[in-house]
Amino acid sequence: MKKLFIITAAIVTACMCVSCGSEDKTGEIAVPILETKDVAYKTAKAEISEISEKYYQEGSYGYPYYEYVSFKADGQIETISVETNSEVKKGDLLCTLNTDEVQERIEEKEVYLNQAKKTLETLQSNNGSADEISFARIDLEIQQLEYDHLVASLDDYNVYAPCDGVFTVMTGDDYRQELNVYSYVSKGQIFGFAADRSQEYLCCEVYDNPLNNVNFGTKVILEQGVNSCDATVTDIIHNENGDYSTYIYVITPSDDSELFDFGDVQVCFDVYSRLDTVVVPKDAVKTVGERTFVNLLIDGVKVEQDVELGIEDSDKVEILSGLTGGEELILN
Repeated sequence: MKKLFIITAAIVTACMCVSCGSEDKTGEIAVPILETKDVAYKTAKAEISEISEKYYQEGSYGYPYYEYVSFKADGQIETISVETNSEVKKGDLLCTLNTDEVQERIEEKEVYLNQAKKTLETLQSNNGSADEISFARIDLEIQQLEYDHLVASLDDYNVYAPCDGVFTVMTGDDYRQELNVYSYVSKGQIFGFAADRSQEYLCCEVYDNPLNNVNFGTKVILEQGVNSCDATVTDIIHNENGDYSTYIYVITPSDDSELFDFGDVQVCFDVYSRLDTVVVPKDAVKTVGERTFVNLLIDGVKVEQDVELGIEDSDKVEILSGLTGGEELILN
C-alpha cells in the first residue's frame, strides 16, 4: 500500500507539471517586429548665384521736419496766443511769461545808471582828477552793460514761432503738465513744436526697427504709375513716441524725375547686390541662441553645419562661410 501511494503521488505530480507547462506556453505574448522606413526630407541645393538686398515700401509726400520750441527763462505764463494745430508764420509771438520781477530789476538798475552818469558829469564839470574821471567812466560803462543786458533779457520771456508751419502745444499726455495761462515753467522746458511746411519731401515711414544697411546716400528706385526714376536717401529722422518709434527716410528724386507731389509712390531701396556667391533658402537657416546653422543631408544622414550669413532678399540669404555651393540642405 505504501508503494502504491508513492507511485500514485508521483503520477499526479507529473500531470500537474505537464499542465503548468501547457498553460505557460499558451500565455506567451507575441511582439511584432516593424520594419523601419527611410525618413523623407524636403531638401534644396545651396546654389552659386546672384543676390540683392532690396526693401519695398510705400512712400508719400509730406512734411517730416519739426522744430521744437522751449522756454528760455523760468517764469509764469502770462499769455498764450496760439492753439494746437494753428497755422503760424516764422517770428509770430506764441507765448509770453510774466516779467514783473525783471522790470523791477531794470528800474533799480536804471537808478544806478543815472547816478553813474551824474557822477561822471559832475567830475568833468568840476575838474575832477584824471583818476576820478577814469574810475567814474568805468563805473558808468559797467552800469550801462548791466542795464542793457537786463533789457535784452526781456525777450527771453517771449516765445516765437521758429518757422512757417502748423504749431502744436504740448499737452499733459506729451509732457509732465498741461500748459496754460498761470502755469509755472522752467528754462529749457518744451512749449510745443512746429511742423515745417515750407517744403514737401518724399518720405517712407518705418516703425520700430530701421531698414538694414539703408543709410545716407543709399540708392532708391521710385515708381508712380508709368513713371519711374532714380533717387537717393538724403536724411533719416528717428522719432520716439512712447510705446513705439519711427524711422522716416527722406528721399530726393533725380532732377529729371516726372513724379507728382501727391499720391503714393512705390519705393525700392536697392541696398546691395553680390554676384557668384553661395545662396540658400531662408527656410534652411536655423538659429538657436547665438548659433546659426543649416542641416545638411549627407549619405542619408542629417549633419549640422555652422554658417555665417550675408545679405538677404525676400526668400533667400547669402552664406559668407560654412558652405561652398552644391550641398543638399534639409528644409523640414
